[in-house]
Amino acid sequence: EVCEIVNGGTPDTKVTEYWGNKHLWITPKDMGKLNGIYVEDTERKLTDSGLKNSSAKSLPKNSIILSSRAPIGHLAINTKEIATNQGCKGLVPSKGLNSLFLYYFLSKSVKLLNDLGSGTTFKEISGTKLAEVRIPFPPLPEQHRIVAILDETFSAVSKAKDNAEKNQKNARELFES
Repeated sequence: EVCEIVNGGTPDTKVTEYWGNKHLWITPKDMGKLNGIYVEDTERKLTDSGLKNSSAKSLPKNSIILSSRAPIGHLAINTKEIATNQGCKGLVPSKGLNSLFLYYFLSKSVKLLNDLGSGTTFKEISGTKLAEVRIPFPPLPEQHRIVAILDETFSAVSKAKDNAEKNQKNARELFES
């Protein structure tokens, strides 16, 4: 009700005409290497033909990308149009839903998403199960207020972590001298 869920896909990897052009394309493995919330570029890209001849679909910018298997729970927000492989779900927020609000909600809900997953070799959450997750939908100004508080908090945590690492390095250097 508050976002569209889009499945990903992979073009035939043996067809070179499908690979190496302009359409960003991401997998759960790639998402595991991200530093931060946003994905601005990807290692692999699809051609127009690769996008057209697969079940991959282009997601509009500011969508949430969720790894839906191997593992469930990697998250990112795309800054440009992007396609995903079948190990990801794209969540396109409806008007009135802040992408960062949805991102933060999902990041806090990874255990729930894993619990909804099924499978014997590896767990996967289906689009149907994902659609059952109840997402809070406060008015947009309240979403912005919540996001601002979380951004400020995470920034302070990051700064404190950086300072602790610097202090630890300084202490080691002092001890060694």
